Amino acid sequence: MSKKSSDQPYYLKYRDLGWLDRPIPQAPEFFPKKTIDRLCRICGAEDETDRTRLADELRTIANVFWVAAMSSPLGFPSGPESQTPDARKRKITSSVLHHAEKLIEALSDENLPLLSEWPDELPSPPPNRHALIEELTKLSNRTRDLFEVLDDRKRKGSAISQEFKIDFANALADVFERYFPNAQPSRGGYDRTPNPSSKYQAFLTACAQEVFGDDFKFSGNVLDEVAKLRGNR
Repeated sequence: MSKKSSDQPYYLKYRDLGWLDRPIPQAPEFFPKKTIDRLCRICGAEDETDRTRLADELRTIANVFWVAAMSSPLGFPSGPESQTPDARKRKITSSVLHHAEKLIEALSDENLPLLSEWPDELPSPPPNRHALIEELTKLSNRTRDLFEVLDDRKRKGSAISQEFKIDFANALADVFERYFPNAQPSRGGYDRTPNPSSKYQAFLTACAQEVFGDDFKFSGNVLDEVAKLRGNR
């Protein structure tokens, strides 16, 4: 679980896909004025509630977690299908790791005679063999690091989709606490009825469904974990 830094919300780093940067589905325009107004009604907002700032914060959270969901195998609509740690390891091994290791071997000193161009001059520019080996080695090492993380998650019985929901709910809970302090006393309860009476749960559910659709729900276990993280239990 990521922790909140002293200078900015922890989840902002999720916007950076790093070397895995790739096209993802275009995010919708989250939290229009009518949605913000509805959230404020749900939570009994005071007249002085800064709705513009509230909308900006919720849009930031929505876009950050949208990037995470659309770029990771979490099984969300429009995103990559869900994969267990073992399934991910098998696919990564066959499609990435084995190929990287074979290329490293193919570019080794022992195999250079196979690539000899003597006595011809070839029209295409030459690659940097040492740079290729270095980058492929980085890829191989990075893959093995990922395997360790996946193995650790499996040992702890921590599903990445569950971690995502806890992280997402925690970010929303922080907004709820700051903008609707008068609604906090009901925060810890989990209401299993279709229309939760808890303003806290209703707020989190409405925000989550704004981003991921009406089928998205936070389970009681997720809300319990968030309550523990926030020191409410």
